[in-house]
Amino acid sequence: MSFFELKESDRLAVITKEKNFSYSQLLLELKKYQFDSMKKELVLIICENKVEVLAAYLAALSSRQAVILMNADTNQELLQTIVTSYQPKWIVGNAQTFSGYEKASFYQVRQMKVEIDIHPELALLLSTSGTTGSQKFVRLSYDNIQSNAESIVEYLQIDENERAVMNLPLSYSYGMSIVNSHLQVGATLLLSDDSVISKDFWECVEKHAATSIPGVPFTYQMLHRIGFLKMELPHLKTLTQAGGRLSEKLVKMFAEYAIEKDKRFYVMYGQTEASPRMSFVPPERIQEKSGSIGIAIPNGELLLDSNTNELIYKGPNVMMGYAECLDDLTKGDEMNGVLHTGDTAETDDEGYFIITGRMKRFIKLFGLRINMDEVEKKLESNLQTTIACTGNDDKLVIVIENELLLGDVKTEIERLYKLHKTSYKVMVLEKIPHLTNGKIDYVTLKENCL
Repeated sequence: MSFFELKESDRLAVITKEKNFSYSQLLLELKKYQFDSMKKELVLIICENKVEVLAAYLAALSSRQAVILMNADTNQELLQTIVTSYQPKWIVGNAQTFSGYEKASFYQVRQMKVEIDIHPELALLLSTSGTTGSQKFVRLSYDNIQSNAESIVEYLQIDENERAVMNLPLSYSYGMSIVNSHLQVGATLLLSDDSVISKDFWECVEKHAATSIPGVPFTYQMLHRIGFLKMELPHLKTLTQAGGRLSEKLVKMFAEYAIEKDKRFYVMYGQTEASPRMSFVPPERIQEKSGSIGIAIPNGELLLDSNTNELIYKGPNVMMGYAECLDDLTKGDEMNGVLHTGDTAETDDEGYFIITGRMKRFIKLFGLRINMDEVEKKLESNLQTTIACTGNDDKLVIVIENELLLGDVKTEIERLYKLHKTSYKVMVLEKIPHLTNGKIDYVTLKENCL
């Protein structure tokens, strides 16, 4: 079964604060969205974690329309640009009425007839640049998202008894993959927009016996701060982490917790361009492989470019390509199942992959090539604190949140890299900026610190 071809059932599909929905009741929600047209059209869904939005997503895919997912926090200027550029037939969500659109019962409908050609296999357009980014999208096919959902089900061992917390944005590929993989097998989603630091979140987890919690690195930093490792959660079976590198210290802490409490902790690696999962560390190996992204997912393959050490992924979940304008929606598969990730990596003697940096996250200081990801990783490991690096070929900037560590950071930088005092600076921010998907916002960081 495909996740957007649901079967009628009395089993619980979605639990929200207000109401529970069986699979049969969810199908009735889908019927509210009549995305009917003579030819393939675009549906823009402005996402909140509500059953209405989830139903619109499933209805659009099941009717073979192409879907753009954008977060509700997206700034209005960017939303307007996307509407103008891509001319969606339907817009779901958002109180703003767009020019040229008329409000219907559950969505806005474009009034003007526009000739748009969309590739028959195009299913999803996902942004990779957050809520204030560009109008560039990843083009994903039905096969891309279906094959990745199947791989995730296999390696996470998801079955119909799972009750997965879904508090990540649906517009974020990690959140989307939780929906796709769990509906695939008839499991239950605990749909919420509560943060792990809120009381409501934990009431939901306990009341509805959540079996899995997902998180980006920032989530796990928060879980550690609020004392999660001392909580008794007998129903919880699985913790998953993706969305960027989690410090080895926290990986080891959560790995130890999982072993002590008879739970599974998965560290995963992916990119939106791969629908999004590419690798995982099997939970039984997580303690000894705490710095690794693991092995390829089922039906995928990882390898290294022999000249650059760039990590390359091959699999049926690799995107069709990018879209930067309406005309790009006619394009077919430009990638042929091969993705150059932009990450550099190495392998250990068991074939587990370790990310060493981003190919574009290098600067040159006095002829010395500096990998800013490597600097972050080493300083975090040595000083046991959150670090973010930015810079240019004139100066490396190391950003921390704890002023007491200022001297220690300078000592480590000079010890590790022999950098002259004029070639770097250490800055203290109250909070390192993060994107809505939990990753460090390097664009804002650079704007504020250089």
